[in-house]
Amino acid sequence: MDKKVFGMKVDEHLYKKYNFDEKTGMTRLYMVNGKEMSLFATEFYATSTVYAEESPEMVEAARKIMEKVQREIVDYYAIKEGRKEHTAMKHDTFDGYLKDLQEIHAKAAPERRALKEKMDAAQKRWEEDQREFKGDEHYLAREKVRYLDAQEEYKGNVMELQRRTKEEIQTVQAEYEKHVTDFYSANGNRLDEAAVRLLNSGIKLTDTEIDGMVSQNIGNPTMLRLVSDHCEKMGIENQNARVYGSLARKAGADEREAFKVVADMVEKAVSENEVTADIWSKPESHFQRLSDQQIGAMGGFFVRPAGKEAETAE
Repeated sequence: MDKKVFGMKVDEHLYKKYNFDEKTGMTRLYMVNGKEMSLFATEFYATSTVYAEESPEMVEAARKIMEKVQREIVDYYAIKEGRKEHTAMKHDTFDGYLKDLQEIHAKAAPERRALKEKMDAAQKRWEEDQREFKGDEHYLAREKVRYLDAQEEYKGNVMELQRRTKEEIQTVQAEYEKHVTDFYSANGNRLDEAAVRLLNSGIKLTDTEIDGMVSQNIGNPTMLRLVSDHCEKMGIENQNARVYGSLARKAGADEREAFKVVADMVEKAVSENEVTADIWSKPESHFQRLSDQQIGAMGGFFVRPAGKEAETAE
């Protein structure tokens, strides 16, 4: 009988690794939302549609563990068989790039405010000079040149800050685009050969079996598209296959839009428009709240890379 871990066929070594504690030989336990569970119980929650409504936090925690383990299994066999499944990326998940944008904002916004404060001080000094030394034409002429120089310096510094900020954003965007494109592009190395054989066998798969294939591959758009295409070809109506296949075919459109939203807010924080810059560069501005919302929403995307955030209890 085939040995499986989270629906994936594995060898004896991996089966024991994920089912039993190496030191004690006892059943290995996984920390699922604060509760220790066996592999079987963890998989039950991860794939349960009933508990998805009753205990969404438990299901999400179990699903993260399942995704992590499945990713480890794929990587294990990729190395063993000499295959390269994924190009090395800066972050494991897409939200890491949005956090990079938050860091850019955290550095650029205070600098923009400091430039404005320096210009405001020069403006104030010039206005006071005009009141106090209105009869001294020579002094005012000299101070006016000083004020105009401060204006030019201010404009130049703002433009330089904008240039550096945009350059940093573009660097992150290039890394992000590379990751999104690689993740969503069809890749033969990411095919689950056992699943492909089953799909091509002519066996009429049940809804439960197809649901299982989908749940095992939520971090694998290539397989999601294949399962969806198979269902369409065979006239099989399966909601999960249709929905996940459709999301996989969007090829990162939602992820790119989320990046654009946050990047635009960062650029607004260093805008030459004083009102815009003031709104988006303040420590208490809407930036942190809105960018956190984008990151949170991205974590809820149905199709996404399996990160390393899930932890197991030893």
